[in-house]
Amino acid sequence: MEPKLKEFSIMVVDDDNLVQKLVADVLKNLGFGKVYRADDGNTAIRMLERVTVDFIFCDWRMPEMTGPEFIKKVRTGQTRANPMIPIIMLTGNAEQHQVIEARNVGANDYLIKPFTVRQITKRIIELVDHPREFVAAPKYLGPCRRRKVAGHKGTERRKNRKIKGV
Repeated sequence: MEPKLKEFSIMVVDDDNLVQKLVADVLKNLGFGKVYRADDGNTAIRMLERVTVDFIFCDWRMPEMTGPEFIKKVRTGQTRANPMIPIIMLTGNAEQHQVIEARNVGANDYLIKPFTVRQITKRIIELVDHPREFVAAPKYLGPCRRRKVAGHKGTERRKNRKIKGV
């Protein structure tokens, strides 16, 4: 798999230089060819004018432009980046409403800090091996917000679910 990884370039957008370097080092050690680093969304957008990347890891809380704002700009074509580029939100925000917000602005996946090398690897493999279809609607461009579960049987699945008090 490693020769394939050399063909990919990734951008890490995070205002914390330590996290940025850690993620970049993990990606380089996994065999990725180029890893670009940006301290904030505005810097990332300027970089995307000059370089092409295959994946983006993006923090939520950054100065001047939040991660969700950055994703919206990418998804709405306000950058030279492919609006359908896979974007993984990498953040300390772990509340359900934040995960939903990231999904609603077009994040492909959500990874909560602190993270492991295995989690990063799993997310990338999932994006490459099982990409979700993109949806283009008047107010949304991004990966389908519904994840397909292999073998989902609907009512059969619900029968096995335990309900409080029952």
